[in-house]
Amino acid sequence: MENISTGLKWAIGIIVTLLIIAAGISVYLVANGYFTRAQQQTTSQSQMLSQAEYAIYDNKNVTGKDVIDAATRYQDRPEFSVIVRTRINKTGYYTKSSYTNSLYSKNSNNAGAFAVKGAESGLDTGISTTAMTDPSKLESYVNPTGIFSANIYHDENGEVRLVEFVQKGQ
Repeated sequence: MENISTGLKWAIGIIVTLLIIAAGISVYLVANGYFTRAQQQTTSQSQMLSQAEYAIYDNKNVTGKDVIDAATRYQDRPEFSVIVRTRINKTGYYTKSSYTNSLYSKNSNNAGAFAVKGAESGLDTGISTTAMTDPSKLESYVNPTGIFSANIYHDENGEVRLVEFVQKGQ
């Protein structure tokens, strides 16, 4: 009788242990789903916040002062370019950048892709904000009260790589 009692205790112990392990695994699987979803939401919110700074340039009209501010703000950002096209300089120019490989050009075959350009693009490069605010330099002068159409362009990874300003008017 004592052997049966001991055997029952062992069997019940094993069953309880298996139930505890099964409960732990099910809690882990449920929690893992929540953690995965929370991580995805955090990543998407982080990306949305990082792209929010460019929202003011996304297919909007801005003033010349905003153009100069953007050129100043992004001049030291790697892998990033600002193109300005004025009524006098319709071809346009790249603003000053400390990263020479950051000069990009829209690829006409694929609107989302960029090809690295530089001096070979035909655009002037490295125009400083001082030259942009000097009225005697008509090729690069940005009138602070002028109205510009602003557009942003993304690379294959969805990162903003180019802001283009085109002056409106006659």
